[in-house]
Amino acid sequence: MFTPEWRLLAHEAGLASYSLRGGLASLRKANYADQQVYYGGFFQYTIGLERVMKLALIIDYLVENGALPTDRQFARRFGHKLTDLLVGVGDVRSRLAPSARVWELPDADMTKAAMAALSDFAIGARYYNIDVLTGRAATRDPVDRWFSEVGRPLIAKRKRPWKDIQWAHALDSEVGSKCNINFETENGAPVNTFAAAARASHESEYVAKEGTFLCARIARHAISVLVARGDQVPRTFQIPNLIEFFYIFAMDDAYLKRQKSFAG
Repeated sequence: MFTPEWRLLAHEAGLASYSLRGGLASLRKANYADQQVYYGGFFQYTIGLERVMKLALIIDYLVENGALPTDRQFARRFGHKLTDLLVGVGDVRSRLAPSARVWELPDADMTKAAMAALSDFAIGARYYNIDVLTGRAATRDPVDRWFSEVGRPLIAKRKRPWKDIQWAHALDSEVGSKCNINFETENGAPVNTFAAAARASHESEYVAKEGTFLCARIARHAISVLVARGDQVPRTFQIPNLIEFFYIFAMDDAYLKRQKSFAG
């Protein structure tokens, strides 16, 4: 029979996995014309990442003390601050053997930029639109910030040339004056020509692919620390086999980068 603790850990791991995969799937589909998909992706991903990292802290406590924490504030002391939780996961990592099977974080500069934006979203920027509508002091638009502080640096690192958009310029010359194109980029720039739409589409797709890959690697790091620490739990305490909830995050970079639905 499963213990109540086993069930709780299993349900929490399952929820974390579900949220992460749903968030990553949304971020992979996000684009300038459907910016609500960004918000949905941020919501699910930050919830999943927070839960994974808090699970890692709970399992670490169990390994260190031979019992689950009884302080009600233990997992709440970080709140929704993902940047602090990532530091906590790093502390757990320091107690694992150097040879432990842990996936490393992405480049420090991109990890820092992504985590800062995601952490602020989890803390309060998720209410950005409501705050502006109701006259409260607002944080920065999280989509604008993501594209500026994460997307633009990713684009700057791109080595391959962009696809030719001369066809779009030709369309503008031939029929542009008869068409009504009315969108905005993630940064709020107007998209009112075929050329601007083609350019925004290329950039959105690139940031969706690379930004999602970045987030998947951050999650994979936290999950690998959780799983490795879980392997050290005393056999006298029954916990789920945590990797069973996160198989997709045990895969290599090439596999993660190909994912669009993050099913499994």
